Amino acid sequence: MADHRQGTRFAVYLCPPAGDAYYRLGTELIGYDVRAEREVALPDFLRREDQRDAGRYGLHLTVVEGFYTGSSRWPDIEAEVRACAACLSPGAVLTVTGGRVEGWDEQTTWVHRFDANAPLLALHTLLLARLTRFVTASPFDAPVAAGKYARPFEQARMALLRTPRGLDSWQPHFTLVQPYGGKDVSGLRARLEVLVQAHHAQTYRSVTLFEKREGEARWRVRAEIPLNVV
Repeated sequence: MADHRQGTRFAVYLCPPAGDAYYRLGTELIGYDVRAEREVALPDFLRREDQRDAGRYGLHLTVVEGFYTGSSRWPDIEAEVRACAACLSPGAVLTVTGGRVEGWDEQTTWVHRFDANAPLLALHTLLLARLTRFVTASPFDAPVAAGKYARPFEQARMALLRTPRGLDSWQPHFTLVQPYGGKDVSGLRARLEVLVQAHHAQTYRSVTLFEKREGEARWRVRAEIPLNVV
């Protein structure tokens, strides 16, 4: 039997438009322009191996995890995302504020962490609940089987939503560097804090549906889905 985890994957992200200053900054840091589907030169303080993981995705903030699905489900998935985005009230926008640089995973993952406004949290919850039926496998299946995410509420989320993360413990963030293997951690933090200081509050009027095709290493933009459109 074919391993369904090797199939296509979908995700819903916030991704700035191509001409946005934060998009240009994040693309240069990560070394990959996901909208143009091309590599770009990294800054001199980062190496390709420092962006081995982040470079596969491009700049994004995860709203719904990168779940596995069947390729025949794409029309249904896209229709469901559009239906959810249309449910927000007229004039609603997705806002993230309070941006700060944090080092995770023993300071190998560096993120620009935010707080979500009420419409974004509502849409995150709605999308997560409605898209679960299209999931054939979760990237968290193996970690959970190995004993990670063992707290009761995480187990309940896995059973219902196929992810132990999100909801009221969601940590919206853009990954800026992953996995950093250099020795100048304090210098990296200082550089990142200077670079992102003008972007600690952001507003979005759409979500972006991403896909990773079977056999390919990198993610792609599949559709830009505006809010409040029936």
